[in-house]
Amino acid sequence: MGNISMEVASGTYQFKVEYSKIKGIPKGGFISSPIFIVNGHDCKILYFPHGYDDNGTMRLTFAMNCKSGDMTASLALGLLNKYGRLSSNACRRVNMATFRQNVWHEHRVHWKMKQSELESHFVRDGCFTLICSVTFMSESYKEVPKRYVNGILPFNIDDYLFHLLERKEAADVSFEVDGEIFTAHRSVLAARSQVFNAQLLGPMAGRGMEPIKIEDVKPMIFKAMLHFIYTDSLPDMSDENVQLVAMTQHLLVAADKYALDGLKILCEDRLLRDISMDTVISIVTLAEQLELDDLLDECLNFICNPTTLSLLATTDDYVQLMQRCPSLRELIGHHIRSKIWRTA
Repeated sequence: MGNISMEVASGTYQFKVEYSKIKGIPKGGFISSPIFIVNGHDCKILYFPHGYDDNGTMRLTFAMNCKSGDMTASLALGLLNKYGRLSSNACRRVNMATFRQNVWHEHRVHWKMKQSELESHFVRDGCFTLICSVTFMSESYKEVPKRYVNGILPFNIDDYLFHLLERKEAADVSFEVDGEIFTAHRSVLAARSQVFNAQLLGPMAGRGMEPIKIEDVKPMIFKAMLHFIYTDSLPDMSDENVQLVAMTQHLLVAADKYALDGLKILCEDRLLRDISMDTVISIVTLAEQLELDDLLDECLNFICNPTTLSLLATTDDYVQLMQRCPSLRELIGHHIRSKIWRTA
């Protein structure tokens, strides 16, 4: 049922599923992984893309056939995002799962996820990856070290990388941004960005610690970009004396400049939630400039709402937008005509 491949690595078990294959699977239908071996026991994963019953929640089921007595294990099942990382909102854990000898015994997890979310955040090269971690427990549950009970990994490499950045340990490159100096690590930057790769491992490789001047990026934005490069997340900006929407827009421009696709996705997702009367003009302008189709469509839907449009059309920002951006004026006009045609 679909083209599925299986890999085993570091105590976790992964298999890839072709995204196109799940669309024809009815509710209650599933895709099964090949049987794989964990500590001598037969195991498999069942993926129900459209749920098992009428609630329509996505479900993952782990099944195991014990070969040598009953077993107790902790499980973690989830999806890797398109960058190969496991995020907390796409992972579920079972801390004490019991499996019987010589019978297929199942434990399941489930959560709601729209197909659009699966496609935008987890599908890469036409496939997405399911992941399972199994940790067998000793006869006495209390004897198992707690840090290993929850499965996957007992540490987060992002924490170590962030501390490396904060402490400036082994830093071998520096940047001057509007008078401020930032230090970092060539190998980390080069691994995360093709633009930095070309700069730092190319002609600038022998520059030592002479600061590289960064133009058109504010220090706060560059610092937030470094935070993402080292942690794969946005920094907490709630205590900063800044306008978060404006900062996110500047960060999105920097992400586009340095080819940080993951950062672009995070910024775009944040802006999608922040579209309002006060922000839509600047957001739609940026979305059109960077060719962000999803963000552009949401902005157009917001602008072309009759109530919103009647209010926006009287503002100076909207009038100036129509004058300086003929392409957007044409898009908005086409969007309005499409709405009228659909309701006619």
